[in-house]
Amino acid sequence: MTTEASEAGVTRARRGADRVRPGAGGAEVSSMDRTLCGGRSPAPPGTPTDPAGDSPRPDVARDSPGKARPRPPMRFNGSMSSDAKTPADDSAPTERDGAASSSSSPQGSLRDVANSLGISSAVALRALRGMDDIRPALRRRVQEEAERLRFPLEELAGETDHRGVVAVLVNTMRNTWISDLVRSIRIELTATGRTAVVVPTRRRVPEYPVAADTDAIESLVRLGVDGFLMVSDLADMDSVIAATGDRPFVGIGCSQEYVGRIDTVRIDDEVGQGLLVDHLVGLGHQDIAHVGGVGAAVARERADAFRRAMARHGLEDHARIEPGDFTEQVGQTAGNMLLRGSHVPTAVTCANDVTAVGVLSAAREAGFSVPDQLAVAGYGNTSLASSGIAQLTSVDPNSDRLGALAAQFLVERVSGHEVEARDVAVAPTVVVRRSSSAGPRAESPKRKRISVD
Repeated sequence: MTTEASEAGVTRARRGADRVRPGAGGAEVSSMDRTLCGGRSPAPPGTPTDPAGDSPRPDVARDSPGKARPRPPMRFNGSMSSDAKTPADDSAPTERDGAASSSSSPQGSLRDVANSLGISSAVALRALRGMDDIRPALRRRVQEEAERLRFPLEELAGETDHRGVVAVLVNTMRNTWISDLVRSIRIELTATGRTAVVVPTRRRVPEYPVAADTDAIESLVRLGVDGFLMVSDLADMDSVIAATGDRPFVGIGCSQEYVGRIDTVRIDDEVGQGLLVDHLVGLGHQDIAHVGGVGAAVARERADAFRRAMARHGLEDHARIEPGDFTEQVGQTAGNMLLRGSHVPTAVTCANDVTAVGVLSAAREAGFSVPDQLAVAGYGNTSLASSGIAQLTSVDPNSDRLGALAAQFLVERVSGHEVEARDVAVAPTVVVRRSSSAGPRAESPKRKRISVD
C-alpha cells in the first residue's frame, strides 16, 4: 500500500469518527464500518471489486495504483490463513478482529446505567430486577440503557441491595416543626425500604449570608440519593433546583411561587390565618397585629392572608404587620416594638411558634400578662406550643399528612411516574390553649393633662 493510500485511509477513518455521537467509543465506529463493509475495512478507491458487489476481490492485491499482483494461495488449517502476509493484510482487520475489539471495550457499571438516566443505583437495580414498585416504562428504559452500556445482566444476582436514601433539605435545624415533619417522612419512606437524611443547606460563612450550599447538594447527587424533599423555602431556589439535576424534587410547606414547577404539598395559609383571626375576633379582639412577612416568600403569603382575614371582618384599618422572620430573636425585637409603642394591640399572631416564643419573652419583659393583657398565637403546633410554660395557641398544619403526601409523591417520581407537577394544599386546624383564652384587656384610664400657668 502506498503512502497516498494510507493517508486516504486515515482521512476516511477520521471522517467516520466525526459522525459519531459525543460519548461513543472508537470501537463502536470500527465495528459499524466493518459491518457496512462485510466485516472488512472500507476499501480504498481504485481497489478491484467483485462484479457482484462492492467488496474488494480477494484474489488481487495492489502495491500501487494501476498494478495488481496475485495473492498467495489460501489453505485451511482449522481457519483460513495465508502462507505469507502482505502489508495489505495487516491493514485490513478481519471479522474476528472486529469481534475481539468489541469484546475488549469496557463494560458499564450499575452506577453508569443510573447516572445516564438521572436516577439512583438503588432504583436502577430494582428496575433491572423487575420489581413491581418500578413503572414498566422506567424498567424498559433502564433495560435498554443497560444493554447499550453493556452492563452484564448476569451479575445482577451478585449486586448487593442498595437501600434508597432521600435527602431532606432544610434552611435550619433550629425549627422544631422540621423535626415533626421529618418523623412523618421517615415513617412513610420506611414502608418502601428507604430512609431519609436531613441536610442543612444554608451557607454559614459571612460572604454567603443567604445563599444555598449547592456544593453539598451536588455531592448528594454524586453519592446516589433517590431524590430530594425541600422543607419550606430555601435561599436561591433556582440554584438549588439546578444542583439537584434530574433527581425527583418535592417541596413541603413552600410558597405558592413553585406551584407548577415542582410537586408541592403546602399548608393552606388562607385557611390557617382565617381560623386564628376568627378565634380572636370571637373573643372580642379588634386591635390585632401580626409578626412576620420577612425572610421567605411563604412568610409574605401568611402576612397577606392575615390582612385578608382582618378585612373579611371589616377590621382592615386595625390590621398591623410588624416585620419579622421565623427566629426567636427577631420575634422578641418585633414584640418590643409593638408593646412599647403608643398604640399597643390586644392580640398578636405570629409566622411560626418560634417567633411567638420571642413575643412572649417581650411581653414578660414589658410587664404584660398573657393572656389577660395580651393574647398571643403561633403557627405550626410544635412541641414548643404544647409545653407547659408556653401553652401557646397555634395553627396545626397537619404535619403527618404533609410529610406522608410529600414522601408518596417522591416515591412515585422515583418509580417512574411521569405526570405534570402536582400541588396539594392541606387544610390546617387551630389548637386553642391558654395564651389566647381571654378577651381584650380593659383600657386603662388616661391621665389628664394639667397645665400650670
